[in-house]
Amino acid sequence: MSFESIRGQERALEFLRSVLRNGRVPSAFLFHGPHHLGKRSAALAFAMALNCTGPGEQGQPRLRGCLVCPSCRKISEELHPDVETVSPKGRDIRIDQIREVQETLGLIPFEARKRVIVVSQAERMNLQAANAFLKTLEEPPGDTLIILCAENPGRLLETIRSRCLPVRFSLLGEQTLRELLAVNEGLEGPALEFAVRFSQGRVRPELCSRAAHLMQVRDEMTLAMDGLQRPMFGQVSASFARWAGSDDWRFVLEWLESWFRDLALLGQGASRESLVNSDKQEFLDRAVRRFTPAAARRCHRRVLDTREAMVAWNANKALALESLWLGFRELA
Repeated sequence: MSFESIRGQERALEFLRSVLRNGRVPSAFLFHGPHHLGKRSAALAFAMALNCTGPGEQGQPRLRGCLVCPSCRKISEELHPDVETVSPKGRDIRIDQIREVQETLGLIPFEARKRVIVVSQAERMNLQAANAFLKTLEEPPGDTLIILCAENPGRLLETIRSRCLPVRFSLLGEQTLRELLAVNEGLEGPALEFAVRFSQGRVRPELCSRAAHLMQVRDEMTLAMDGLQRPMFGQVSASFARWAGSDDWRFVLEWLESWFRDLALLGQGASRESLVNSDKQEFLDRAVRRFTPAAARRCHRRVLDTREAMVAWNANKALALESLWLGFRELA
């Protein structure tokens, strides 16, 4: 958990080092960008640099933690009493969690030079929690740094965003992602290329750990979409029912979203390099003759709506997927 361990975010990390270099640390940061890019790790690495008690260069600002002093070890193991992480409980970050933070801020730090509060997925604060948190940002304690980590900062209150110094974390380049997945996840060959394609610039351990299985699911889905107008409804319905009853349904929706995105782009003349499923070109070529760009966009929208119904409203997964399949047949 050091700046050096975070790959592909050189611009963000250099900015954080410049803050450490000039010694003018703001009261609050907003680290924003897609999930799995190292925002939380960077927040803890910054906390290490601020509070490291190891030897440093005489007269020079500390730009990183030493990783071996008691303070760095406690932060790395998430045991430091003055470095606290707040994450959603269920779907939201709730007001009781924010009140616990506010009680902590009323105390002087136990050990640290600078107390650090890291709020993961900060955009998931409910309205009560966000309003309570705003009061903390309006009058922040001088011995405390608050770091909000958010995938979608637009969902935060504008009054919260305006009080934080933004730091953007960008999607990883394909080669950087390939190297990370090969070294850290042990992927190689087709499984590695599949994970790179579907990770879309992010490190996604939950996808990498099941890459071989999800490749099979994708092959089944590709064949199912290729047979939309053939008498194979019973076979496809059985597959959808099987996926609905397992953890595969999330990936099934993700793949369908990527498929119809590819069809819409391809129908509008986009380059094949921009397609997520570029290795399924034969199937894409047939599908693009059956779906106009407008129909592909409508199918894409249906996939998003189905995911919302299944995640937010706990809709029956088997019925939702079967309804989705029937909708595709109508639009093909």
